[in-house]
Amino acid sequence: MKSSRPALISMLFLVALFLLAGGWTAGQSPQDPLADGFASPPDSARPRAWWHWLYGNVTTEGITADLEWMKRSGIAGMQMFDGDLGTPQFVERRLVWMTPEWKNAFRHAGAEAGRLGLEMAMAASGGWSETAGPWVRPEEAMKKVVWSETVVEGPRRFSGTLPHPPQVNGEFQNMGRPPQFRSPRATDLPGAKPQPPSPPPKPDPTFYGDIKVLAYRLPEDETSMADAHPRVTTNASGADTALLIDGDFGQPVSLAVPEGERQVWVAFEFLKPYRAQAITIAAAPVQTFIGSAIPDGEVQFSEDGASWLTLVSLPGPRETTGNFPVETYSFPETTAKFYRVVLRPPAPNPQRAQILSERGLSLPSGRSVNLTEVDLSGPRVDHWEGKAAFGNTIEFRPIRTPQVAKTDAVARESVVDLTPKVQSDGRLDWDVPAGKWVVLRLGYSLTGEKNHPASPEATGFEVDKLSAKHVRDYAMTYVDMVSGALGPYFGKSFRYFLMDSWEAGVENWTEDMIAQFQRRRGYDPTPYLPVLTGRIVESSEASDGFLWDFRRTIADLLAENHYGVATKYFNEHGVGLYAEAMGTSAPTTGDGLLNKGFVDVPMAEFWTPPPGSRDSPAHLSDLLEAASAAHIYGKPIAAAESFTTAPNAPVWASPYYLKPLGDKALASGINRFVFHTSDHQPFVDDQHKPGITLGPFGQHYTRNTTYASQAIAWNTYLARCSYLLQQGSFVGDLAYFYGEGAPATVPYWKPVNPAPPEGYAHDWVNADVLLNRMSVQNGHLALPSGMSYAALVLPDYVDQVTLPVLRKLRDLIGAGAIVAAPRPTDSPSLADYAHEAEFRSIVNEVWAGVDGMGTTEHEYGKGKIYWGKPLAEVLALEKNSPDFQYSRPEADSELVWIHRRDGNADIYFVANQEERPQDFQATFRVEGKEAELWHPDTGKIEPAEYKIENKHTTVPLRFDPYGSIFVVFRKMTGAQSRTLPHIKTTELATIPGPWQLRFPPNWGAPPQIQLDQLISWTAYREDGVKYFSGTATYTKDVLIPEGSFKPSAKLLLDLGKVKEIAEVSVNGRPVGGILWKPPFQADVTSVLRPGTNRMEFKITNLWPNRIIGDRQPTATKQYAWLDYRPFRADTPLLESGLLGPVKLLAVTASD
Repeated sequence: MKSSRPALISMLFLVALFLLAGGWTAGQSPQDPLADGFASPPDSARPRAWWHWLYGNVTTEGITADLEWMKRSGIAGMQMFDGDLGTPQFVERRLVWMTPEWKNAFRHAGAEAGRLGLEMAMAASGGWSETAGPWVRPEEAMKKVVWSETVVEGPRRFSGTLPHPPQVNGEFQNMGRPPQFRSPRATDLPGAKPQPPSPPPKPDPTFYGDIKVLAYRLPEDETSMADAHPRVTTNASGADTALLIDGDFGQPVSLAVPEGERQVWVAFEFLKPYRAQAITIAAAPVQTFIGSAIPDGEVQFSEDGASWLTLVSLPGPRETTGNFPVETYSFPETTAKFYRVVLRPPAPNPQRAQILSERGLSLPSGRSVNLTEVDLSGPRVDHWEGKAAFGNTIEFRPIRTPQVAKTDAVARESVVDLTPKVQSDGRLDWDVPAGKWVVLRLGYSLTGEKNHPASPEATGFEVDKLSAKHVRDYAMTYVDMVSGALGPYFGKSFRYFLMDSWEAGVENWTEDMIAQFQRRRGYDPTPYLPVLTGRIVESSEASDGFLWDFRRTIADLLAENHYGVATKYFNEHGVGLYAEAMGTSAPTTGDGLLNKGFVDVPMAEFWTPPPGSRDSPAHLSDLLEAASAAHIYGKPIAAAESFTTAPNAPVWASPYYLKPLGDKALASGINRFVFHTSDHQPFVDDQHKPGITLGPFGQHYTRNTTYASQAIAWNTYLARCSYLLQQGSFVGDLAYFYGEGAPATVPYWKPVNPAPPEGYAHDWVNADVLLNRMSVQNGHLALPSGMSYAALVLPDYVDQVTLPVLRKLRDLIGAGAIVAAPRPTDSPSLADYAHEAEFRSIVNEVWAGVDGMGTTEHEYGKGKIYWGKPLAEVLALEKNSPDFQYSRPEADSELVWIHRRDGNADIYFVANQEERPQDFQATFRVEGKEAELWHPDTGKIEPAEYKIENKHTTVPLRFDPYGSIFVVFRKMTGAQSRTLPHIKTTELATIPGPWQLRFPPNWGAPPQIQLDQLISWTAYREDGVKYFSGTATYTKDVLIPEGSFKPSAKLLLDLGKVKEIAEVSVNGRPVGGILWKPPFQADVTSVLRPGTNRMEFKITNLWPNRIIGDRQPTATKQYAWLDYRPFRADTPLLESGLLGPVKLLAVTASD
């Protein structure tokens, strides 16, 4: 048998090295702190874990047991959440948030964390998003713009009270909030007390404040649909279509697809041809976890009501760009008697529906649509709801508002500020000039967003994130509460607060918004405020430009006043802040890098995909964003919420299943893992396992995990990797600029063009870094953090830049920078419109004749601009060779990698992303140094073969399935190559059956069985074995002949296939440590003896089989105690046990 394992190579090389030059183990020399830290990683490198307290099911005994297990298992800290996803009460006395009993338990946790040397943190609110609580007053809560309109015709005197804008808590106008997600729970467990039925909810307090009262003259040819009185019909039976045109966004109409049809439609018939240029469609808000908003379809028109032509195609739910329930679609000017909206609700995905049903959830049926409003109108800003930050859309560049005639836009000079004429009760007295006017009463009310899923007692409004005052007041109250509960442990064992990924929706107003806007953008927004209601003011370009400035202002306020103010206040009181600011998929109107730049420990999140699926692009981009933020803002740690699951992925996955995900996170720049999740277990007996969970979310990685006593091996692997990747600085050749708009995030919704060439690492930078931190040093782009890049890249979607960024690009190139960027078309900001001449002058000066096709480069000053030339060619021309290259043994072979430099040491992490052994020739941009292999699974360090040529070093690497290695260059050498002895592996014997297999008591399996041959437990005839979960022990006496022992050979025991984790003992002595990934091999040279040897293998599988067994119709006893039902009786079982074949191998070295 031929070996394929880097760790095996380690043992094999030891044989050769002891013969040739000796061998060593990491940490052997006290003069080698890098190796010492690798052998025994410090707490700073060890993983943390989220620690959910659910619905007050908390005990001090459970706290101690949880934290002691974390310490034993190599977890260096816990991040506590007080939450509730519908969990029943299981403990005798529920600990209610911030009551004296709860505080005592919390202080006990702080004391135990101090005793055990664990880092303690806590979410910045109850639940997990975001900064909220019952002490947040309505006036301090998140806000949105609302309005009412009054049409008046002059000339005449108008005296009257303007309609009050909606004061409903919700996403838009008077649209209410969707229901909160609750995970179905098992309430039939012994001792379970279901949560009592909620009393009729008291209406949440509301709030309203006026912004401005403006008037603007209506375009002459515009008639509202309400004034045109169309006849509304539908093919959905029983629908009250009048509700669709009454202006009320709070009353949904259910439109059922008729039997035998695939679509539902709503038609509008006008008495005379109606002129329209836009349509607004509003759906009822839904819980986004299991549904979406407006389905795909078309907007059509007809002259006769029989033959229809399409005006607009509706894209339907978009996984990558947000799904706000209200959307406006612009289309070319059309005049017709008939219009209709055709909608096709998506059919549920059968696989996803089944998975959800196994967890007690369901998808919408796909047979109906709930709409609240449909409005055909004159010209409107295309998709203005997202552009005005009511909802969220990632990429606004492709949805510029079409040009409209000047007479169809609201003239900027016609906008009149009537605010001084309005009394506090809304009464207006005004001499209306000639013409038809809209009096727009603009105000703000609450989004109604609350923290979730928090226990009822911890639930309250989310604080206004755009207000420095409200955020600071919030932080002051929260710090007082938490520090008061913890006493002396606050700032000692308790070190951090934590903000999870953003789940607080979107807000688009705060009390001083107009002043903040004018200070940051340089002009008064007042004449353009009607654009926030969809109106086009001045022109389509001006309106889009104003909304760009509006969103950018929101993003700046969010970063500075939420993340910045909170971090500063926490720091002033001796603690820091971890934050996923803002999380995957740009969930709010923010700038991800800017947000992360304000916090102490920037975080990402990545989720465990279902079997056979690839990683989520959104999560990969978030990893890059967190790592980039750490690099560009000079922060040593980039952390990640790790291995989270949703209902379509395994919630009890093996470390081997998770390893390639963790390796990809490491290669993306993450150097601290935070497990999602280790839920608090209040019980300390064996009768409550697996225990309390977060339902369908997260790896249930607790002291009740089947491999809890073996978790140290997996945690130490991650710690060793994190330790080396915390040293020195990241090495990247390219800085990618992701643009200035908001929301701004590392792109995931489509491939980046130009993509980073293979072999070159990159960071992402934002406008703050570009404008305020980036300079040119020795022809490279340099940052105060120590980062240095060979080139700056603007992807093709960044073809608009503001004038300040354009000026900075000019200055950088002039100083010697290499920049690859498309020729800017214009500025996205209305603030720059007055400086168009300067903008054009700089573009022409810097890009000169570069057109991206015939001419692709231009020297400017000491630097050069490229556009349209492949990046690999650009870098070659600029004499920048790839940092890492490798040969591909097969077309789909994939290695992920990252490079850090610590003083004289170049540290490369390289990982195989395929589940097969592979050999590579890897070439590194290093010369004059010896190559070493550092094995993070064992801690072994060994010399590697290498060859230095053309300023690069080539090293042969052999990987296991999903294998990984560090290649470290730190010792100077004059030798151009090194070869090592050949390693030979010989199979001595295959160990046959029978095998004795013992099971622990009380889990349904017999005490012992005999297996004539090795099979999966799931293939055994007896249910107690088939459905067993836990650790079972194989024993066998094996005769080893005298001739098997050679002085120069090592003996390995190869277990073959193992599902999932193994521990080996021979003659009563443990060998090989904890084996958690292939090849499952142990060095038995020192424990084997000629004659009979007793072999014992402890094999651990995962929880699903026992849980599935309990769901069988024939089951008479429930062995697994679990607070939700993740599987059905027919869910496939997981292969389990020792599958072999078990072999004895001899390893020798030869020249």
